[in-house]
Amino acid sequence: MKPLGLIVIFTSLLPPLTLFAVAGGQAEFSALLSQYFGMVSLILMSLVQVMATRIKGVEAFFGPLDRVYVLHKWLAVIAIAAAYLHDSIDPNALPEVIGDGESEGIASGLGEIGYQGILILGLGSLATFIPYNIWRWTHRLIGVFFALAALHFLLIPNVFSWNDPLGLYLTAFCAAGVLSFIYLTLKGMMGGEVSYRVEDIEVYGRITSVTLKPEGKPVSHIAGQFAYVSFDQSSLGEVHPYTIASAPREDGKLRFCISALGDYTSRIHELKVGTQAKLSKAYGRFRRFRDNQDQIWIAGGVGITPFLAWAQSMSGEEPGQVYLYYGVRNRLENPFEEELAALEARLPNLKIQYFESDRGEFIEARLLTVLQGVYFDLMPIAFCGPKAMRTALMGDLKALGYPRGQFHYEEFEMRSGLGVRRLFDFLKAFILKSGSPPQAKQARSQVL
Repeated sequence: MKPLGLIVIFTSLLPPLTLFAVAGGQAEFSALLSQYFGMVSLILMSLVQVMATRIKGVEAFFGPLDRVYVLHKWLAVIAIAAAYLHDSIDPNALPEVIGDGESEGIASGLGEIGYQGILILGLGSLATFIPYNIWRWTHRLIGVFFALAALHFLLIPNVFSWNDPLGLYLTAFCAAGVLSFIYLTLKGMMGGEVSYRVEDIEVYGRITSVTLKPEGKPVSHIAGQFAYVSFDQSSLGEVHPYTIASAPREDGKLRFCISALGDYTSRIHELKVGTQAKLSKAYGRFRRFRDNQDQIWIAGGVGITPFLAWAQSMSGEEPGQVYLYYGVRNRLENPFEEELAALEARLPNLKIQYFESDRGEFIEARLLTVLQGVYFDLMPIAFCGPKAMRTALMGDLKALGYPRGQFHYEEFEMRSGLGVRRLFDFLKAFILKSGSPPQAKQARSQVL
């Protein structure tokens, strides 16, 4: 996440604090605290709505889209917590200066409906066991309940008027959130995707390679980016993000290599040639390092896909050396063996080394120091693979003093929970530890 985006989020919550200075003598502290938490909830929920649009500038401002989605989740969680505090703290002793009993009753009703709707749907979004199609449609309704909460703010009696500076400040955020919801709704109705057709399908065990041909102007992308894809075929209409496993081509064709990791992806091999596909624009900032520096690429399983695109975009005349370490179950079942061999033959500056888990070979930080020698910590590392492998590798690298800022990866999950199990495991380890930090888990390569 970009520091600029985090700074803006933090500073956006500071103006409402003036409420305590301006109205400190007009209402009890509990009433002002309740209103402050209500404003915090509205500001954060509006930012959540803006992030959901994925409009141009969101990545430039807050960081790569995978980090934006993590930020999106946690801002929503904090917003729900703030709404709960707003609803729970006794907001009595407000001055009777704005509105009447009837309008206050309507405003309170709208606020309660908005709060309950956001609470139920927001917490439901964290329940990853809910089927994707149900989650997708219910998640869109959060914008409706946010709009009701915004109306609640405009109508409910406050110690300030909505046309005061603080009121206008909150109104601007509410308007941005509501407009973002309207934009998303209209975009969904009109369709902003690009049409493609499935031209070729190749199945290699658990990996399905899908080549798409554009029906009009193709999607513009940079090697390493991903796109949201849906197929106009029964049971395959869900929208999912996939890394584009090919560099930009003159004919506009795109290739995706999809691993059977879930119910939906396990059915991808059923795709038929000629099926229409809808693609979003390309997202992500997982891009090649400078050509003049030596660098390390680490892939696990289907995590090789962005590196295939990176290598395809190289000319072979780059001065920097590229060391690709690829973890697979075994090379006999590796569907990319011939393709990688051809790339290595074409590119004199690309060196590929395999690690086969069936033979007890794993990519470890200490082994990298041996392979790369004294200049190891000067080489940036790009990683794409399973999360457990990344976490273990990063822990080992940190222990060796490798600079954290040199390690680059993309962590994209459309849905994720709060990580309660991980928190429980951490607390358990903390309580049971015997004075020495637990040993880092050995990195394991993803099974194809």
